[in-house]
Amino acid sequence: MSADHDRLRSSLRDLADVVEPTDMYDRAVHRSRRIGRREAAVGTGAAVLVLGVLASGLWQIPQHKQADVPVAARPQSSAAARPSSVAAPPLRSAKPTRTSASETVPARPRDPGGRPTKKTRPAKPQSRVLSDMTGHVFYAERDSRPDVVRMSPDDGAHEVVLRDAPSSVGISPDGNRVAYVSDGTLLISEAGGEPEQVLAGVVAADQAPVWSPGGDRLLIDATELDSAPGILDVETGTVTPLPAGLAAGQHFRWSGDGTTLVYATSYCGLKLTEGDADTSTSVPVLGATQTRDNPDGLAACKPTSVDITGRRVTVPLQTTGESTTGTDTADTIVDTSTGQLEDLPVRGSVVGAVFDAEGNLLVRTDEDGRRVLSLFGPDNTLKVQATEPESVRDLDLLAYTR
Repeated sequence: MSADHDRLRSSLRDLADVVEPTDMYDRAVHRSRRIGRREAAVGTGAAVLVLGVLASGLWQIPQHKQADVPVAARPQSSAAARPSSVAAPPLRSAKPTRTSASETVPARPRDPGGRPTKKTRPAKPQSRVLSDMTGHVFYAERDSRPDVVRMSPDDGAHEVVLRDAPSSVGISPDGNRVAYVSDGTLLISEAGGEPEQVLAGVVAADQAPVWSPGGDRLLIDATELDSAPGILDVETGTVTPLPAGLAAGQHFRWSGDGTTLVYATSYCGLKLTEGDADTSTSVPVLGATQTRDNPDGLAACKPTSVDITGRRVTVPLQTTGESTTGTDTADTIVDTSTGQLEDLPVRGSVVGAVFDAEGNLLVRTDEDGRRVLSLFGPDNTLKVQATEPESVRDLDLLAYTR
């Protein structure tokens, strides 16, 4: 080695002898503490800045941006909600939303068109045996000259009581007689028997023969009457016209107690009159031409049966302007005081409904291809609900009798 190297080594050895190990350690600690104080100062400044932003309200996200954030808001445990930077309205609210003082929200929504607003829970029947029905069920073929069939619930068997009916028919309340019009003549026959000519000059286009609840009179439309249809006393042959104020009516039907007549108007609305009154009351909604009164355009062109009081009527539900052809089978119950459509406590689609003279209601439904008959009493008790025989599946429900 050179002399210069020897001198450098000697100097370093002298320096090492002077510096103590603790000096290096103290210097390192001192530097670390200085760095820590600097970082603490920076952190404190950032915290002060964040608090200032929160206090100024700048943390809030504009409301129109909330819908862009697909995050469901958590329900709040108190009335005052804590602010959140990412909160979107939930898909289904657990509590009703509050409205301003100027808004009015009804407690129960109403349908001004008369349609039911709430589905009724299906009723539980007292019996599921068809033979527990005490009356007879009448059907008609879907044809321009249909066979009329009577089905006995006792065994489900059916028989033809009138072949090739030339007009709409009336089934007596006891189920034993059939009235109809052929070539302008009113005929009455025992079910399945030979017809008897009763009165000439009768038409059935706007008024089918309709039996009174007692089975001793018929509502008919005779050419000898100058105005409205009349009432025929079957035993005497006497015809008494209805009051002149009812002249524009058609398809008259008696209530089960015989005190009320329900009929259709030319614009497919419904009216009812009591006793021998010359005036009548309109059923709301149905047939009304103003959208505010009848937003769904509901119409009833042919009432087919009435309950015992005149409060409820079966109709084939239609729309204003719809043709009345092929609409003799009712599928809807209407409240004559309100015009509301009744939601029946049955499953499936209603494909037939009819009242008998005692106020019982027979409803025919289709449940996924299976036909079911449900018999309700005058007090709306579901007395019987049973599967309908397949032999009458392709026929239309016509009447239910004692």
